[in-house]
This record gives sequence, structure tokens and C-alpha cells, in this order.
Amino acid sequence: MPNRDYQKMFMAAGMPKNQIESVLDHFHATGEAADITTVAEYDVAKSIYVVMDASVPSGDFHSPVARYLISLGAQISGWEDRVAEDAADTSVSLSS
Repeated sequence: MPNRDYQKMFMAAGMPKNQIESVLDHFHATGEAADITTVAEYDVAKSIYVVMDASVPSGDFHSPVARYLISLGAQISGWEDRVAEDAADTSVSLSS
């Protein structure tokens, strides 16, 4: 898929235009979506996931878009796990 198609999907999902090139550069260099480090990045990642998921044919696991989508899903899941762990840690320390 050409970069302009990725760009359209990212923009439709709400990714700030000034971030798209760095996201694409990271994906092309590493083959993975970038780590999610903030709530804002998490919100954008979820939006991108929904938009891209709608564009990937069922059973497509090997195209660049599918690989990015799988990697993005893993990053989203990792963020959600970290947030849940942090909340549990905070709850334990407050009750101590």
C-alpha cells in the first residue's frame, strides 16, 4: 500500500498530520507500530485501529497494513495492561 493510502487512513483516524511521517518511518524501519507512551497516543491508536481494521480484508495477515494493524493491536493491549497494573499497584499502596 502506498504511503499516501496510509496517510489517508491515519488522517481519517485523527492522527495529527505532523506525526504521520515519523510513524511511517518507524514502521518501515522496524516493522512495528511505535510504543504507546501517553493517553493521547493511546486514543489516537485506538482510532487508527478502528479505521484500518475496516480496510483490511478478513484473513489478511501478511500485507503491510495487516502487519501494522497487528502490531498496533499489540501496542494497544500492552498499554491497557500497563494501565491496569499501575491502577492495581496504586490501589495496593493506598490500602497499605
